[in-house]
Amino acid sequence: MLMWSKERYRLVLMAVLLALASLPAWSQQYSLQTYDRKAGLESQSVSALLQDQRGFVWAGTEMGLYRFDGSSFGRMGAAQGFEQGEYITTLAQNAQIDRLWVATQSGLRVGDGLHFSKVEPQGKPLVVDVGRQMAALDDGRLLLVRGDQLWVLSGGSGTQPWQLRPMFDTAQLASVPQLRKITAVYVSQGHLWLGCDTSLCDVDAAGKVVLYGSAQGVPADSWSGVLLDRHGTLWLRGVHHVRALLAGTTRFTARDVPETDMGVVSDNGSLLEDPQGRILTPTNRGLARWEGAGWKMIDSTNGLPDIEITTLLFDTQGTLWLGTYGRGIARWNGYGLIHGWGRGQGFESVPNWSILRFDQQHMWFGNELGGSVLTEGETRLRPWPLQFTPAPRQILTLAKAPDGAIWAGLYDHRVLRYDPVSHRTTLAAQLPAFVKLLHFDRQGRLWIATVNGIYRIDNAGAPAQRIPAAQTTDQQCSDIAEGDDGTLWFACNEGVLRYANGRWARMSMGRKTMASGFSAVAVDTDGSLWLGVNEPGLFHAVVHGDQLVPTQVADTWLDNTLVYFVRRDHRGWIWVGGGGGVDIFDGQHWTHLSQDDGLLWDETSQNAFFEDHDGSVWIGSAIGVSHVMHPEAMMVRSPRKVMITSAMHGAQPVSEGDSVRIDGNHAALTVRFALLGRYSGGLPRFRYRLQGSDWIETASNIINLTGLPSDDYRLEIQAIDDDHRTVSPSAYFDFRIPPPWWLTWWACLLGLLLLALIVALSWRRHSRRLLRQNRRLETMVAGRTIELTEEKHELELARAELYYQATHDSLTGLYNRRAILDELEAQLEPHVRMEPGLAVGLIDADHFKRINDTLGHQAGDAALLAIARHLQSHVRDGDRLGRYGGEEILMLLPGIGRADAEQRMRAIQVAVSDMLHEWNGQQFAVTLSIGMVWVGQEPASVEDLIRRADAALYQAKSRGRDGVVTELMAG
Repeated sequence: MLMWSKERYRLVLMAVLLALASLPAWSQQYSLQTYDRKAGLESQSVSALLQDQRGFVWAGTEMGLYRFDGSSFGRMGAAQGFEQGEYITTLAQNAQIDRLWVATQSGLRVGDGLHFSKVEPQGKPLVVDVGRQMAALDDGRLLLVRGDQLWVLSGGSGTQPWQLRPMFDTAQLASVPQLRKITAVYVSQGHLWLGCDTSLCDVDAAGKVVLYGSAQGVPADSWSGVLLDRHGTLWLRGVHHVRALLAGTTRFTARDVPETDMGVVSDNGSLLEDPQGRILTPTNRGLARWEGAGWKMIDSTNGLPDIEITTLLFDTQGTLWLGTYGRGIARWNGYGLIHGWGRGQGFESVPNWSILRFDQQHMWFGNELGGSVLTEGETRLRPWPLQFTPAPRQILTLAKAPDGAIWAGLYDHRVLRYDPVSHRTTLAAQLPAFVKLLHFDRQGRLWIATVNGIYRIDNAGAPAQRIPAAQTTDQQCSDIAEGDDGTLWFACNEGVLRYANGRWARMSMGRKTMASGFSAVAVDTDGSLWLGVNEPGLFHAVVHGDQLVPTQVADTWLDNTLVYFVRRDHRGWIWVGGGGGVDIFDGQHWTHLSQDDGLLWDETSQNAFFEDHDGSVWIGSAIGVSHVMHPEAMMVRSPRKVMITSAMHGAQPVSEGDSVRIDGNHAALTVRFALLGRYSGGLPRFRYRLQGSDWIETASNIINLTGLPSDDYRLEIQAIDDDHRTVSPSAYFDFRIPPPWWLTWWACLLGLLLLALIVALSWRRHSRRLLRQNRRLETMVAGRTIELTEEKHELELARAELYYQATHDSLTGLYNRRAILDELEAQLEPHVRMEPGLAVGLIDADHFKRINDTLGHQAGDAALLAIARHLQSHVRDGDRLGRYGGEEILMLLPGIGRADAEQRMRAIQVAVSDMLHEWNGQQFAVTLSIGMVWVGQEPASVEDLIRRADAALYQAKSRGRDGVVTELMAG
């Protein structure tokens, strides 16, 4: 008995720990890129995501199939084999034979990613059950669900017709009747896993079916997702449950997401394994990620869309794509590589000016209104222990002394010292100017850069000594760096200062002058300097005695960056922070990081850079801090590829090598292309040229060629990667412009010499002129398109605001009287009314005038607002609430039986009446009286229902209030 009690105790303890691990927690902030109508998605309700073997990302929506071209989505139309507005239900691909399957509500399509055709066995459209997955087998067959049963589609290659047959014969269905209703299809390692009715079925290669039910740890549920992860664990997702079958075991283990995040019925029970081997699945409010001991909840507080996530995709580069129901597609930048920390994670103030590791367990952050501490393993920051009067504000710099004390430099000229042993904060110095940077040299001396020169404190308790301006400067110094040999360098407005072996030197710049002065400095491993100035640009300077030989770094990003900090990490990499993100130099190549790569914000802060003991990097910004977990991964130069997707001459497709007439009045040759590979980073740019001509740069993925003379042409296209300072391999398209019909071979022979001269001269002159014209036109069209898009968006916002004001009560946010009566009238329409009936409740706050008379009308308004919000939290999505007048609220419950309506009305009345209100320290309750009338399918009018509900309300009032009275309409 004692042994049994201990075992039960261990089980209970384990269950409690798992439950605690599954509770929603404040987690990191993440950076997401959203693709909506502006990005080409005409429909923003996404049902499926898939990346094909070429690298294209596909999105199935309620209005068609879309393909991502590197910057935006384009809808597949008639040229690709689709009708306008087709609802895409699911996607699958046979990677071995280059087949992409697209299920629509009008029938199945199959194609190679560029062109699609209908799949019609025996000449009839093949419609797959909505929301049911398909499984494409390596041999070219397709498993699909039709009429709740599993079917096998084969053929379709060459002259073979399409053949469709049931997966299971009559005997198998009789033996395992659960196979008559298939809810999920998943194929892995020679096994076919099926959600069958409310159970799980395992079908091996020989057709043997094994049924998993409650005896094997699989409770009854609608199972819509199955996944086998890299560890051999089989995951199972249903509406209410998540189960896992560990490798080598025979019984499923519970992995349930908390009830508040489950329960929404969905046919797409997405399960996905991330690059780190963790399992992701959508929840009611975002995502849940299995961390080994429990689920980590990720939702809108962490940057995710605040709407249902319908489908997930990891592309080949490890980027996570999220399809939503109504908000388009979100791309999670820097998934698993960068974590963000902002106000939602506990920062009391931003921006963050300084970052420091206090010890192995704690990070310190100095910001505008004080500071915060992040404890290792926690996901929420706490206020820091540095306390003093007046309270420290605007912590511009932090430094850690050799004895472990933390020194803080403030904008109000103070330097504070925090003793980690006594936990006391003392005033170390009161300077005449605000502090820009603190730096402890290897001898333990504290150097202080301020706006009026340089100071030094030799040890704790010693006064701050000003370094004479005659030796240094009385102007602003912004940064300090120490070389490997102990030499100190100071970046100041009057120039660069050096302190070595007790001697000061003002470095000469030769003929190069920097009138604006210097703002940042870092010492490279070879002793050279990296310098930021008080204007855009970065300089690399070689040291020759007391002279610097600076060279401006020629770079598109850095030429337009006002440098806030320059730092060298333990790898010897140079990190440059500015207003547009961070640029990193690994000794050979520059790489740019921004929000598009996962940073929380592009605008960095001056001293907010810290390299941690594990080589990760913390970067402060105007809205929080980004933690670059794996800098090496951010430097990987993933290849990009340009792929030509179509070439059209008017409405006619053009194949490579075709002859095209684009002279005179003929249509232009339109070439479309896409960018494949790494999708993180900024928007792509391209350049193209006809062989022998100059490059033309564009942000568009469409090229129009017209007015070219007769010749053989090769169009060359490259993608420009500004973030990695590279260009992709070229994509080519060859075509031929034939001569006019009257230029026969014998006529050409007679005028060969003359034509050669004319063609050569005119070709070069006209091609250059027309290509320049194309570039100007593209710029004008792009600018006007942006203006029209912005104007349309502003008009839509204004129209939505006016509609809201016209239909909603300004105090409670509920429908106003006119709007709720319109809703009631609409619900009474025969084609709208839902079975079994409609309940109408007229709600009145009891003795409400007493509240106004005793506590004031503001208290009454607050109570009415609280009642309205509480009512909203107790109604279904289809129910409606409106302020009928004064303290009266009208509630509509469509599609509900009388008994259920009475039960819901009473439950709502009790819940709201039991709620306590507080105003100016006084607590009071407001009970509700409800008069309800229920109507079935018989005719009824708005006036009659309101009259009857009002009569029922009067009865409720007459019976002593605080209750519900129901009247049933005859019918």
